[in-house]
Amino acid sequence: MDYSNIIQPNRLTNMQEMQVNVDGPDGANRLFMYSGMAEVELCGGLPHPRWSLEIVCFDIGRKYDCDNGESVIKVLANATVAGARTDGVASFAGWQIFGAAGELDEDDCRVRMNIAAGARDTQAFLEQISFYVNVLAKVNE
Repeated sequence: MDYSNIIQPNRLTNMQEMQVNVDGPDGANRLFMYSGMAEVELCGGLPHPRWSLEIVCFDIGRKYDCDNGESVIKVLANATVAGARTDGVASFAGWQIFGAAGELDEDDCRVRMNIAAGARDTQAFLEQISFYVNVLAKVNE
């Protein structure tokens, strides 16, 4: 697999978190809700105009104690373009979120957010991505 287009955001800002006690399904007892902004700098590709495709990856939320019975039941994730700019004359400028998904990283027992994003035109830059993640989990009391 080619990992050359996987990047980390410059920083995460406006982070918000909420934890709600729940009773199920599948043994879940917590719903964690996260939102924030990922600051990136993605520009369009060559030959001009061509869509770039970058996968923005970062961990979010708590570390789960997977060795002692904690588990992630379901992850719902969403992302939207929040900030973009053009430099010079951008004839075919475009910005897009191709998809977003959250998953449990089995190695470190944290939820990883993956956002496929891109821009079109070498003078078009995607700078901010707004994201939302809901994690249904079973945690120890």
